[in-house]
Amino acid sequence: MRKFFILTFCFFSYQIHAQNLSLVGVSPSYSQLGKFNKKWGYNLNVTSAINAFSQTVDKKNFPAGQAHLILQGMLVYQITPKLSAAAGYGHGNHNIFGLRETENRLQAQVSYQHKTNSLILNHRGRFEFRSPLNLQTNIRSNASIFRYQIWATYPLYNPRKTKEGFFLSASNETFFYMKGATNGPVSSRNGGLLSENWLHLGGGYNWGSTRVEAGYCFQALVRNKAQDYRFFNLLQLNVYHTINWDDVQFWWYL
Repeated sequence: MRKFFILTFCFFSYQIHAQNLSLVGVSPSYSQLGKFNKKWGYNLNVTSAINAFSQTVDKKNFPAGQAHLILQGMLVYQITPKLSAAAGYGHGNHNIFGLRETENRLQAQVSYQHKTNSLILNHRGRFEFRSPLNLQTNIRSNASIFRYQIWATYPLYNPRKTKEGFFLSASNETFFYMKGATNGPVSSRNGGLLSENWLHLGGGYNWGSTRVEAGYCFQALVRNKAQDYRFFNLLQLNVYHTINWDDVQFWWYL
C-alpha cells in the first residue's frame, strides 16, 4: 500500500506543476454480473467518459461531449472461490483530439481476490488486442496492451452479520503498451512502455445484489511523441448489479 500512496502523490504533483492539458468531466458506468452454473458466468459493462468543457491546445480541439463509450461482454470461469479467468469482446466509440475513431477489443484476464483483515483486495491482469479505425482517414491499426489493476474495498459494516451497508474503495490501474496503434490517438504508444495510469477514490452503498458508487477518477495519458500529458479529472458514477449470484459476493471490476 505504501507504493500505491507514493504513486498517487506523484501523479497529483505532476498534474499541478506540469504544463499539460487537463479535462474535467463525468464517467457513468453500469456493470451486470450473472452466472449460468457454479463455474460459468458472464460480465456485461457499459462505460462512458464525458468531457464537460471544449478547449483547443496546440491547434488540436478537445470537444465537449462524450469522449469515450465502451461496451464490453466477457465469459467468466470460476477456477476457485478466489481465482477466476475471463475472455470476451469490447467495442469503443471515441471522439478525442478532434478525431473520431471506433475500436474493436479482444480481451482475456485473470482476477484474484483475497482479504487483509477487513480490507478486500482484488488483483486483475488483463491483456487487450485493440484494433482502432480512424474514421477520418479510414485506416485501421493494431495495439497490444497489458493492464494491471489493484482494487481495495473497505466495508463500513460487518459482512458476517449483513450484506448491506456503506463501503469505501480505492484502485489504481497501470497500462503497459507493448505495441501501440499508429493511425491516431486511440491506443497509441507515445514513448515508453508505461503510457497511461488511472487512479480511483470513492465510496458507496451495498444492497447485496446492487451496489452504487460515486468517486473521483484521475486518468493520466501520454498524448503525443513530445511526452505531453492529457489529464482527465472525472466524477465517476458506478452501478453494479448481480443476477442469480451465490450468497458469497464476488467483486469484479471493469
